[in-house]
Amino acid sequence: MDCKEFQQYISPLVDNQIDENKRIEAEKHLQQCPSCFFDFKVESIVKKIVSFKFVKTACPDVLKKQIVFSLVSQEGFFERLLSYLKIIFFSKYLRLSFAIGLILLLSIIISNPFKKDKEKYYKEFASVVYQNCRELKNHNFPEKTIFTTNHDVVKKFISSNGILTPKMPNTDWSIIAAGIESFDKFHAAHLLFQCEEDTVYLMEFDINKAKYSGYLNFVNEIYSDLKSKKYLELNFYDYIIILRIEENILMAYAINAHNRHPHEELISSLE
Repeated sequence: MDCKEFQQYISPLVDNQIDENKRIEAEKHLQQCPSCFFDFKVESIVKKIVSFKFVKTACPDVLKKQIVFSLVSQEGFFERLLSYLKIIFFSKYLRLSFAIGLILLLSIIISNPFKKDKEKYYKEFASVVYQNCRELKNHNFPEKTIFTTNHDVVKKFISSNGILTPKMPNTDWSIIAAGIESFDKFHAAHLLFQCEEDTVYLMEFDINKAKYSGYLNFVNEIYSDLKSKKYLELNFYDYIIILRIEENILMAYAINAHNRHPHEELISSLE
């Protein structure tokens, strides 16, 4: 299921009125697409707000007198306010806009999402690394790819294709393949290593040239945070994503979470 088809099934999925096969396809798509996942969450929250039932309570006498006094003294203001409220609540589109606005206001007051920019960009970048890893493991290699076990040959291949100071993990892993993805002045290297019965994926690029790519937001938001650490470890689905910056080269490893040995080897080499 792609994004266009998923948009047709958001409402049935939220209302739990969707065919079982389509529900499985939609949930699988949600796991892979952050944009559709956000749309699904907004639809779910809007439904809850619109369907919310307020509890009726008796109005105290003191409050009744105050309301009457306000109605008498500010009748003109009340009439204008009432007309505005009618416009909002009797218009389907304005009612939805009002609900969405309320959601945004509550998110600012309660959770302060502006503090979560780093987490957001880390998650987005981890999803890119995860997807690239799956592509390489399924033998979907970039156009420029070499297959060799010689680390020196791989370094020369990468440096001759735009990354002047390529980095390799300080482990005894055997290299399987190395590919280069080029976007004008920006180049990203994709490497696959063999570790016992498992494979480890590495993506690396010159962070100073990332402004020429889609990784600009990632660099702007969390570069300084990552630079101050030896490495950063993220859990993403069934993988562990490990990020490290060394001499302005950003390295992003993807290791199967079920295989602890390569993870332990890499962490030991980074300490």
